[in-house]
Formats: sequence, C-alpha cells, structure tokens
Amino acid sequence: MNVLIQPPVSPDSIRKGRSGSTRWHFLFMVLVGLFGHVRADEELVLPLRLHLTQGATLVVRGLNLEVWVTPEEVKSIVLPEVNRIWKQANIRFEIEKIAEEPIPDLPNRARILQQIADFKRADVDQAHGSPFELTQSLFNPLEVHPAAINVYFFPYVGETLQGVAALGGNRVLLGVWTNKFSHGQDPPKKTLLTEPEPLNVGSLSRTLSHELGHGLTLTHPRKADLPKGRLMGGGKQGYLLTPEEIAKARESAKKHLEAFARPHAKSNRQPKGDAPTNHEG
Repeated sequence: MNVLIQPPVSPDSIRKGRSGSTRWHFLFMVLVGLFGHVRADEELVLPLRLHLTQGATLVVRGLNLEVWVTPEEVKSIVLPEVNRIWKQANIRFEIEKIAEEPIPDLPNRARILQQIADFKRADVDQAHGSPFELTQSLFNPLEVHPAAINVYFFPYVGETLQGVAALGGNRVLLGVWTNKFSHGQDPPKKTLLTEPEPLNVGSLSRTLSHELGHGLTLTHPRKADLPKGRLMGGGKQGYLLTPEEIAKARESAKKHLEAFARPHAKSNRQPKGDAPTNHEG
C-alpha cells in the first residue's frame, strides 16, 4: 500500500488528547509503518475550474442568500486548506481558472431557485430532482471544462446540505450558506471558510475536500467503521483518509489526469447507472 507519511505526531499532543482523529491518525501511521511497505508516491496535481455564481438570490426563511465568497478568498484561504487536508494522499489541487459567472436570465429561473431554496435532505419527492440536477440548467455549458473538476459556489444547496457531488464525476456544487449546524432548525448562516481541528461545525474548505473525495470515487464509510474522524464521514467526521481511501483516490486522480491530457475529452464521468446523489461535507 502506497501512502504518504505525515510528520510524526508529538507525544505531548497525544497525551493531551487534542482529538480522537489525531490519536487514530497516529495509530494508523504506526501500524502501516510496522506492517506495510510505505513510501511517498509522486505528487498528483489535479486542475480545478472554479465557478463563483453571480445573480442568483435564494430566499430562505426571510433571508436573501447570495454568493459572498470572493476569488481572492478562495485562492488564499480555501484552496490552501484543501491542499493541507489532501496532502496525506500526496494529491494537490491547482486552479485552472477561477471566474465570477452570472446566472442567465432563463424563463424558469425563479422557479428553479425556489425549488432549490425549499429542498430538504429528507425530501423523497424526486419529481423536481436534487439541487445538483436543478442547478445544471442555470450554468453556462460553454464555461464547463470537460475534463477538469468544475466546482460551483452557489448561495445554498438545500436544508442541512453543504455540498453535492456525483460519484466519480467532475462537477461539485457547494453552498456558501448552510443550516446544517442546527440540523435545519435555525436560519442559514455563512459557512466558515476554514475551521481549526478538530471538526466542530464544518467549513467550506472541508466540505470541498469531502466532495472532491466523491469525485475521486470515495464513498461514505459506515457509522461503525474505524477509525473515527474521517474526511468521508462515518460515525464521527474529521479529516483523516485511510490507506485504502488514499490508494483509491490516487487511482481515480490518475484517470482524471489522463482525461485532462486529452484536449477534446468529453465527459462528466459519472459511472454507468450512478445518478448524482447528495453528499454532505
């Protein structure tokens, strides 16, 4: 198993018990070091095309929600934190392009925005689709890179949701407002750009890191799975990737890079029969 070894965790930090995920991370690295062949793989650099949508206002509980994040904040705050999280897999993301993109004035625009504002995680009525599907008609297809991972910053993506992605695909939808912190009981608030470990309410950076994991074919672990404190969820969410997840993500990343190397690559690379599903960070 090829994994990147992080700098050793100090004994003091373990004794202080700063977080469960830190202890599990230390244990994982010890076990892998004892029982597995470990070396640092070459760094894989994946291109991101970042779309900051403009002109879409969603009304949720009397609040007018719009995209407030700036390109500079994404470049200087969000992306460095995403790369810090993914360094354990020796995967780095770089910006191919970042732009503020207006939402076109479509005849059904108001109806689509209202459907997204009203969407609930437990909504079983699929007649109107998920936020991932609903937003596709709002985005300019000429601005979509066929092979890079396209990340759309949107005001809000539904009650208690923070991000949506398709497994193995190349599109991610992020909400910059959320009410996940209150389980949908309170009005939405601006999502934190970053959050110090251990995870408490979550951040835009961690959500993006989580959704990028889905784009690299990683799924949610079961709640009973160990270790706890994992980036992809489970019983207690955090920032850790297991050796198995690292190997799987790197294999998928290589396929993304192969597609990107083909200038006329055409695809959202959604696996056959796998419809876009809601994945929160």
